[in-house]
Amino acid sequence: MGTASAGVLLSGLIVNVYLAVVARILPPTEYATFGAFWALALVVAFGAFLPLEQELARRLSRSVDRRALLRAAAGAAGVLAGLSLAALLFATPLVRRSLDGNVSLFLALVVLCVVSAGQFLVRGTLIGTDRLVRHAAVMVLDALLRLGLAIVVFLLGGADAAAFCWALVAAIALAHLPQLPAIWRRAVVDAPAARAQSEVTTRRVTAACLPLLLGSVCAQLLLNGPPVLVVAQTSEDAEAAAGAFVAAFTLIKAPLAMVIPLQSAVVPTLTRLIADGRRQEVLALLIRGGAVLVGLIAVAVPAMTWLGPSMITLIFGEDYAVGGTDLALMAAGVLAHVGLVVVTQVHVARATHGIVALSWTAALATAGLVFALVPEPVLAAEVAFLVGSVTGALVSSVVLTVMRRPERSIP
Repeated sequence: MGTASAGVLLSGLIVNVYLAVVARILPPTEYATFGAFWALALVVAFGAFLPLEQELARRLSRSVDRRALLRAAAGAAGVLAGLSLAALLFATPLVRRSLDGNVSLFLALVVLCVVSAGQFLVRGTLIGTDRLVRHAAVMVLDALLRLGLAIVVFLLGGADAAAFCWALVAAIALAHLPQLPAIWRRAVVDAPAARAQSEVTTRRVTAACLPLLLGSVCAQLLLNGPPVLVVAQTSEDAEAAAGAFVAAFTLIKAPLAMVIPLQSAVVPTLTRLIADGRRQEVLALLIRGGAVLVGLIAVAVPAMTWLGPSMITLIFGEDYAVGGTDLALMAAGVLAHVGLVVVTQVHVARATHGIVALSWTAALATAGLVFALVPEPVLAAEVAFLVGSVTGALVSSVVLTVMRRPERSIP
């Protein structure tokens, strides 16, 4: 886990360098479009397929028929890709408006839905078979390809958001898809003897993923919806301010680029701890982690208020001006979001997937209500993200504390 965490940390840093490079190359108006694409990509790709990664991580950590499970997972990936494409088509008016009506960017999202199926099959297989170092290496390769292809686009004269978005899709495909056959062969060869159990089918894996899918989509809407909504609701004379918010929000939530990819990695360990009857140890770890997050919020809020604006200007340039209060709200929201991510993984390990969906739905619903009540789009997005994340974390923690029934296994 230590080596894997270091690799994910490195990949997260490279991704944030990549985002800063793109922000430096593109003017704020074009970066606002790129930021909207980035946010939508996380919803329809990461949000749709993270449940598959989590379920593979949980099931592969047990003694199972891996060949049958991987076949079922491939079928489930196809179902999730279909659902993701259907949702994208249903939301076409909002999506195209957020992308300034650019058809090329919309097609890039469609291709990304297909590519992401293979991406998360690779990631889930590596995590579930305890190949965390290889998992981290793939993530670093992905990040390097994103940065490298962005530089190539710049050198070739790319000056609009579409070129960088297609380069992003290509980087993800090149980093993951060629590795899938070899990773699956290794998983089957190294498999322990499977216990007698009910047949693993696409239908059962998909059914187990559906509550997680609801939670994952809500999570991505909560995390990546604010930039999309701000860009969509900002008037033309305030597009530069919207671009500055997108850039700042993307930078401030950089820690999540390191926490979120690791969330599935802790599932096998949590599954084994809970199966061994060590629930109280898990709860004690969560309490200590919550205390650390509260302390970090107490430090981050004044730090971002005083130093944040100059940091944003230094990284992105003079065109990107954001107030200290705005940055403090973003930082507090990110740390609250970390707590929500961590506590929901305990429910994944307990196979109480419905609680995961409940927690994230409560978070998104609260955020939506707050966004509707606050009139100014940027402030509304900041407050909604913070309040929604706190609400979801409280719901998940309370349910975990009061739930006394034994953990169960999803067939």
